[in-house]
Amino acid sequence: MVKKYFKFIIFLTALISCGSGESSEIILESPQEELIQETVPTVPDETSTTTTTIIIDECIPDNNSAIDFNSVLNIQIFLNKYGFDAGDEDGYLGQQTANAIRSFQAYAGLKPDGDIGPNTINKMQNWTGCEEKIDDYVEIENSNTTTTTIVTDTTTTTIVTDTTTTTVPSNVGQETSYNYGVVPSISLTTNEVMSLFKGVSDSNSVCGTPHLNHLDSGISSTFSNGAIPLNLNVSNSVYSQSTFTTQITEESSSQIKIQIVGDGSKKYSFYFISPFTSSLVNIQPKTINTSLNLTEALFDLEELSEGIWFYSFAESGSGTVVKATGNREFTVGNAISQQVNSHNGVSRVLMTTKDNSTGLFKNVSSEQAFSTSSLVNILYITDGILDNRLDTTEQITIQDSVIKLSNEEQAFVSEILLVGSELMRVISKDGNNFTVERGYLNTEIKSYAVGSSVKAIKNLNKETKIANFAYAVFRNESGMRYQVPLGPELTVNEFNFSKCNYDRFSLEKITTFAWRSSGSSTVSSTSVEDKINPLLDKVFVINSGGQSYTPPTINSSDQVSGDFLNEGPKGQIVNIGDEINFNFNGIVDGSSKTKFVKLKFQLLPDTGSSKTSKIKNIYLNIENENYNFKLQIAKIVDTESDLIDTWENGYRYLFKSITLYDQSTSVEILNNQTIKYDYKSQTDTHQAYYLDQFSFIVKDN
Repeated sequence: MVKKYFKFIIFLTALISCGSGESSEIILESPQEELIQETVPTVPDETSTTTTTIIIDECIPDNNSAIDFNSVLNIQIFLNKYGFDAGDEDGYLGQQTANAIRSFQAYAGLKPDGDIGPNTINKMQNWTGCEEKIDDYVEIENSNTTTTTIVTDTTTTTIVTDTTTTTVPSNVGQETSYNYGVVPSISLTTNEVMSLFKGVSDSNSVCGTPHLNHLDSGISSTFSNGAIPLNLNVSNSVYSQSTFTTQITEESSSQIKIQIVGDGSKKYSFYFISPFTSSLVNIQPKTINTSLNLTEALFDLEELSEGIWFYSFAESGSGTVVKATGNREFTVGNAISQQVNSHNGVSRVLMTTKDNSTGLFKNVSSEQAFSTSSLVNILYITDGILDNRLDTTEQITIQDSVIKLSNEEQAFVSEILLVGSELMRVISKDGNNFTVERGYLNTEIKSYAVGSSVKAIKNLNKETKIANFAYAVFRNESGMRYQVPLGPELTVNEFNFSKCNYDRFSLEKITTFAWRSSGSSTVSSTSVEDKINPLLDKVFVINSGGQSYTPPTINSSDQVSGDFLNEGPKGQIVNIGDEINFNFNGIVDGSSKTKFVKLKFQLLPDTGSSKTSKIKNIYLNIENENYNFKLQIAKIVDTESDLIDTWENGYRYLFKSITLYDQSTSVEILNNQTIKYDYKSQTDTHQAYYLDQFSFIVKDN
């Protein structure tokens, strides 16, 4: 660590009269790092003279607050300046630069992950050069370069894959018990590990994907990180960042090699951000080699789309995410400029529906009524792609296919014009006369008076579109909210209302994600929200073909026999190989069938245990409308586990609640006779008072 010092040399001379009886005292208070005092006495006399020399070494603080640390070159200059050896200052984030970042992070007391995140940038901007070291970074040796006498299981596995940028693998091979729950991701906006809730989802319906008001701490809603891959491993609780490391170690025009230093597992899935998108996609490697603490995956690039890719993370289903650091970008095909423009939000949300009598599209009017069999088109436009042009100088009628603008420079062939709320694509022009395709992208064709606003979108393609993904949130008057996934801006998204209840629905929120610029690990995102008034005046009513929502409930006993309907273990002691049975036969579905449930257990330390209380959640499918669940005790461990068949030793597992998730919302039935609803603050009660007696004890004998 390089520190810059300058020295103060101060001479103080004091005259002390021996015979006067008076004393003279020198007091020096100094915060400086080093104080050296030399006292040189003179020959005793009636008056003695003492000379004191004070040498002070003090660090000169630097001001790095104005440096742009989004630039790799600036990062390298900073690291080299303070002795962290980033190598050549070439603007390339290679292995040496990544290790220098880790060294700085350890020195500064940050987690040495090699990633320039907001905490690291903040630390660099506030760095003075005078800080003391907090920790050292010790580079992990690559296991394929060390010599060891341990015999390892080195295998090569070839995976047959059809890798494309548009097809995402399905949930093939997943256990049915894991269709719902929590999935891992890396935040597109912060590059930090995050957990997303995977629940009921139907992307064809406006009311197909519930947007829940209450999720467990640390879990975000389904589309809050853009479109998520379908094949992500599903867990029962939040994911954390692994201490393992991963990065691209080799790159050529035809392939890349990715290395994970950790457990030597072959079970990893690898996730990337493809060019000009904000979507994480899974790509399967051509081969995987494993050895002691090392996984190496080789990827062919020939079938990938052209542009600059970004390696985001790897995950093996262990409950942790291995976030990529160091070299993470690679180029497929010819290098393309990949810099996205900024935007501040959404300028327009256009909703249209087809008039069956005319075959033309009409704007959805405020408070318009629909049936559950109706269809609606939704598209959005960000403010970043709109270019203001001069207002119209002549009237435009519905029949006009040629429109006249103020001059010939107002539009160019292939440009898209936005006049009012109608899109028009320019086909050809003759002076200031423009032949246009009216009602482009299913927008409504209307008449426009002189002085109407005109905006233009130049050369619309993947590079000029800013937002690659967005989601809207519609809420109804009952308090239920639904997430509606939208593709890139200026893309028509067609939805039905088949899952909607009778109610009034209004647009509450819309969030957009720009595509990733090269050189950046994050994307920009904007949200516009209004929880009181319909956002952008988008509101409609479902008044036919559906039904009003009624929530599920639970009965305690059979009305004829008086027998308890719900059964569970009562203080049962279990070991490996045992089975725990819960029968919630008293549950009565409401208007919407339950799709899956969450069982919540409170873990209370068994007698004599020093462990602390905690919570374990388990997500289970509903099969054949049956609320009978069998939990397997396949494995008992001494540490916390989120796996459905693995249980921590030394605890009494007390049943706390069962949460029912249907097509619209969730309802939690607690063991204290309380019912909580996600969509409203009012609670209810049930009569199954004995649910708090359900418990079992896990003991590994």
